[in-house]
Amino acid sequence: MNKEIYRKYFKKNRKGVMLLILTIGIGTVVSGINPYIYGKIVDSISEKNTFFLKKWLLLLGIVLIAMLILEIVESMLGNWLTNTTENQIKSELLERIVSIKCYKLDVYEEGELFNKIEFDAENIVSYYVECMTSILMIVFNLGISVYFILNISKNLALITFITMPILYSVNIIFRKKVYLVNHRIRKFTDKYYSFLEGTLSEVIPIKIFCLESDMAQRYKEYLNEKLRLILKSVALSKGIGVIRDGFGDIINVIILLVAGISIIAGNMTIGMLVSFSSYMEKFFEAISKLMELNLNKQEVIVCFERIKEILNLEQELNKGRRLERPIQKIEFNQVEFGYSDKLVLKKIDLSIDKLGLYSVVGSNGCGKSTIFKLLEYFYECNDGKIEINQMDINKYSVMDLRKHIIYMAKKPFFLQGTIMDNLKLGQNEISDLEVIDACKKVGIHNDIQNLEKGYYELIEQGGENFSSGQKQKLGFARVLLRKADVVLLDEVTSDLDGEAERQVCNQIEEIAKKAIVLNIAHKPESIRRSKKVFFIQGGKIIAEGTHKMLMENCEDYKKIFTCDM
Repeated sequence: MNKEIYRKYFKKNRKGVMLLILTIGIGTVVSGINPYIYGKIVDSISEKNTFFLKKWLLLLGIVLIAMLILEIVESMLGNWLTNTTENQIKSELLERIVSIKCYKLDVYEEGELFNKIEFDAENIVSYYVECMTSILMIVFNLGISVYFILNISKNLALITFITMPILYSVNIIFRKKVYLVNHRIRKFTDKYYSFLEGTLSEVIPIKIFCLESDMAQRYKEYLNEKLRLILKSVALSKGIGVIRDGFGDIINVIILLVAGISIIAGNMTIGMLVSFSSYMEKFFEAISKLMELNLNKQEVIVCFERIKEILNLEQELNKGRRLERPIQKIEFNQVEFGYSDKLVLKKIDLSIDKLGLYSVVGSNGCGKSTIFKLLEYFYECNDGKIEINQMDINKYSVMDLRKHIIYMAKKPFFLQGTIMDNLKLGQNEISDLEVIDACKKVGIHNDIQNLEKGYYELIEQGGENFSSGQKQKLGFARVLLRKADVVLLDEVTSDLDGEAERQVCNQIEEIAKKAIVLNIAHKPESIRRSKKVFFIQGGKIIAEGTHKMLMENCEDYKKIFTCDM
């Protein structure tokens, strides 16, 4: 058992662990005298002794009732301990995952992370609880069975003990193979859940491109591969079991032969054979369980390695200086950034030292959104320096920095909950009246009022019960409520019609009187109103100035808006 896991998770519930172990211990002792009682009952019947028969039957009834009660208590305690510990591990994993630096998370698919949180955690806890409960049972059963086996017949006991090295060698031979099979299964299930999650979240695009048959076929291929791996695992497990059982059957035949000769010779009674067989069964049951735990450990090693990989990833540390005053200056000095080996931003120089609306314009994939992600400190630049209020962004507390900067993506983010909850997002100091006022300013208030529960209507997953335009308005209302020093708007008017766009742009101008607003846009309405426009091409800022200046002096910029103008 890994001491680190015990100390970290099970030690918190040590009272429950001790109570569970005590219950199992008592249950094992009680069940351990069962074979002895059965032997006495058989001998009482053989001797036609009614008095002792009734006595042993009464004792057997008491033992069986006690075993039933202990079994119920053990089941309840085991389930409580398992679920409590699982929840602790899953909570820590999710907390770690959402705190890990973005570039570290980029290598994982969502299905892989889901698989690690749900199933790897469950496998680890189930194994450790089984270890704690089984080891005690194994020790008691081995102790009791060995004691009675030796007392009943030393010759039969010797035959039983000789088989142990042979049985254990089976585990040693197959241990590595079990590890490799479980490793392949875990890697496959990562891909399986990623595919399934991606398919279910993209049903509309699948319908648009008539991919129903293709996706169904791909899913069948995944299911066939899943079946193949499961059958391989089952075949391996059963094969090991057959080998062990085969040895056990051979030993049983030998023991019956030797015991039969002893009974005929008068050196042993039938009751003694019944007792010996029962204790031998308990002995082999304990040994088999020990070997099963040893093999199952290979699967748990795989799961633990996968979880440890997540726990060891670099996290966003909430250390550093707090912002003592509002953000008044943003500066990029020769900033370079790339994903893998491909540079997205090349020697970017950008300086903003006054409140107002600023736009970032360029073709898709030129690095506009990357600038925003660097400002939110989702990523660190490969080269160069970003300064906030003339101090390196790396020196600030990440959490404090993000309280001063709000980033609204093209696709707004919604949690399961009411409209009111989603607009406040945990900021309970915001009043309901402020929420309503913000919604009026962006033109979504009347739509909300027409809903059955108004502001307390539940938002479906991904905001599916709202149009794309309504979702953008709700996202912008959230921006108004945050009152941040820096507002990053990533194509927030792309799904709005003309009148709604003008209404939102008016609000953007109002915000820009009290904050630095950086706006990514392709539509000219908000760009015309900008104090300055930064034009990016090929990962570089090749021109900057007002919209009018760039239209007059930059042909590449002018081409972007020719159709719109």
